[in-house]
Amino acid sequence: MKNTPVLKRMLMISLVAVAVWCYWSSIPPQQITANQYLIKVPKKKIINLSYKKINPSISPAVKTKIITSNGSAIFVAQAYAAELSFPSYSQPLTNKDFDRLQPNYFNPQSIPVDDEGNQVTAVLSKYRYTYPEPILATLIGENIAYAELQLVDTSTGELLLTSKFEQGEDNWHAQLEEIRELPEQLQVSIKTHVKGKNINITLALKYIDSVATLESFDSAFNQDADMVLQANLTTREQGVYRIRANLFDANRQPIAHLVSKEKLNKGSSSLNLKAHQSVLQGREAPFYLSTFSIELMSPAPGTPTKYGDSAIKEYEIKNFAVSGLSNIPYQPSKQEQQRLLLLQNMIEGK
Repeated sequence: MKNTPVLKRMLMISLVAVAVWCYWSSIPPQQITANQYLIKVPKKKIINLSYKKINPSISPAVKTKIITSNGSAIFVAQAYAAELSFPSYSQPLTNKDFDRLQPNYFNPQSIPVDDEGNQVTAVLSKYRYTYPEPILATLIGENIAYAELQLVDTSTGELLLTSKFEQGEDNWHAQLEEIRELPEQLQVSIKTHVKGKNINITLALKYIDSVATLESFDSAFNQDADMVLQANLTTREQGVYRIRANLFDANRQPIAHLVSKEKLNKGSSSLNLKAHQSVLQGREAPFYLSTFSIELMSPAPGTPTKYGDSAIKEYEIKNFAVSGLSNIPYQPSKQEQQRLLLLQNMIEGK
């Protein structure tokens, strides 16, 4: 049929899109040399996925033309192969991984106030608050005469709480306290008067009732190639929980992003966070664990994820000898190898 090549090409593009969607969110942003991390799958030909250097003199238009569906598949395979050099529960972490280092970061919002480029900027101290934390806001700008912080129920438009901004040495500050039984759909509105103009800034946030609290950690111990830490929690609902934490070295430099997921009952529970030897080589204690994130994962489509909190800000890991860990490299699971094989088959057009 005349349309057969077109259909094959459309199928290839669709498969690449699915692969990108499935794997991209879990790939840590890092510089890689892919052919160092190729996973050998028995009885299958492995494609050389090394990068080709592009001549800087090539024009942008020419560079755009060489990005094809096959090239996208190669890129996804490279990144996924690099990811498989480390277990998913213990991925390398660098200072460039902002989203993992600052998972609750609030992005400041700015509004222009005149045609000369002046603006007023509003920022909350975090994006997600846990009851009964106060909501803290900062307003930055010149010629501010007055400002008020308002908490609004977006589903009804009802004004729930208000607080006036107070001028500090550099900026204006306000906070909302004594928060009780808030609805799920909330927003913060800032009403301010600047240069004779009324300026309104709307900020999105989340305010949650914690479903679990991270209480403590037991002392680290070695288990084959892993440093293991038992996290102790109090859970107020049963379900599948996921805990994330960042591991830092003695100089407070990031080492790894640790993830653990397990079904827990209501009450006193525990699960293990593990750091693989591949991210600990050349590092010495004390280590520090922080940036905790506790999630009760959605049990079904349409059901929102719920969140917990932590009673501790940082846990220090003392007197742990990395030399006591096995040096066995991480071996990808059969499922992970099958995923890489699928990408390789896409590259070959199978």
